[in-house]
Amino acid sequence: MENTPTKAELSQQSKLRSIHFNRFLAFRYITAVFFFINLYWSILSFSVLSLWIILPVMLLLIDIAIIIEQTKKYWHPSNDLFLTKIGYSVQIFSNLLGITMILFGQQQLLFPFVNNEGRGLLLVVLTIGCLIGGFVEWRVWQIEHNKDAYLKHMKIFENSVKQER
Repeated sequence: MENTPTKAELSQQSKLRSIHFNRFLAFRYITAVFFFINLYWSILSFSVLSLWIILPVMLLLIDIAIIIEQTKKYWHPSNDLFLTKIGYSVQIFSNLLGITMILFGQQQLLFPFVNNEGRGLLLVVLTIGCLIGGFVEWRVWQIEHNKDAYLKHMKIFENSVKQER
């Protein structure tokens, strides 16, 4: 007789997989926001072709790599977030580079579509991007070291599923 899982066991496995996957929910939403911001920046940068267009395109590729890493977490749950950690470090660095270029009056190199009146808003957006990137890096550290609050909820749910069996 084959040992095929029952419908209830498949449902529990699916719930457990979803619980593990939701541990990274904030990363998926934040990465989606950065993806569209970097996509918009890339498209607008094509209005003035220069070597600096490499930065938003590179960030877009990094966002895609992070999205792939996060998607793989559904089938292969782990707390290893190498691409997410590196990707957000690069994003923070590029935001800091943008802030520096603006403060030195060179924003036209990175943001040729923004005039001098938009500098203040751009500084605010880049600063918020740094803060969000810092938040992601902090959450990555928590997850990699099993110190996140969501892990406690996952363990409680796993124990309740095991008790049902």
